[in-house]
Amino acid sequence: MKISRLVSILLALTFFGCSDDIQILEERIKTQAELNNTEISSVEIKKTALYLNAWSKKDFYEDAIDGFLEEDKLDFPKEIEVLFTGSSSIRFWNSLEDDMHPLKVLNRGFGGAHIAHVNHHFEDVIQRYSPKAIVFFCGTNDLTALKTPQETIQDFEILKDKVHQALPGVHLFVIGIKPSPARVYLEKEEIAYNEMIAEIASRDDLVTFIDIWDAMLSTEGERIPELFVEDGLHINAQGYAIWTKLVREHLKTMFTL
Repeated sequence: MKISRLVSILLALTFFGCSDDIQILEERIKTQAELNNTEISSVEIKKTALYLNAWSKKDFYEDAIDGFLEEDKLDFPKEIEVLFTGSSSIRFWNSLEDDMHPLKVLNRGFGGAHIAHVNHHFEDVIQRYSPKAIVFFCGTNDLTALKTPQETIQDFEILKDKVHQALPGVHLFVIGIKPSPARVYLEKEEIAYNEMIAEIASRDDLVTFIDIWDAMLSTEGERIPELFVEDGLHINAQGYAIWTKLVREHLKTMFTL
């Protein structure tokens, strides 16, 4: 490593080291490493905490949102029936229009998003399109960034309230977190998040929980790598086929399919 680069890192560590957020993240990183029986140096803990802290900043995906706005200038999407938004599993759903035919859908997923990012850009990725319904998938990156399920749900509650206030009567369909082989270490947190979303949906007529967890497990209850691409995190065509079936089943409560 070049000296100048090393100095920059050390200065950053010194400058940010006193931050309460950074200290909380450092403790969570240590705890996660212990749970996974993973050795990690103090420098790596600090560097990871700095990255996770930056990733959690609300404006982290400003460039991606600017890209959507530029697309809209060329051809603004009109009469959208179902808006799909959230993180990369929505973004990479390349067959979405065909899978949801004949519905007029719009994909406004952006890779790596936390729920707080969607909240921050709510007007630009959701409200401006005035959809009749929203399909939302997010939360797994929040947990990966070591937010607790409770903190993640707090952000979801903010999103839900934004939808209810800005788009009265619009139904919010929430796809639960999927059992990715790459995220086995977060199983407890992911299941807790799903259970809390289901509980919210049970008392809100405008929120529906789409549980995809069991549908993506084998008959023995094991995760299925064949439903995922090489990274073990993002789903392939087989995985999206499962999502398509379940999402369409729930959208039938509102639309003719």
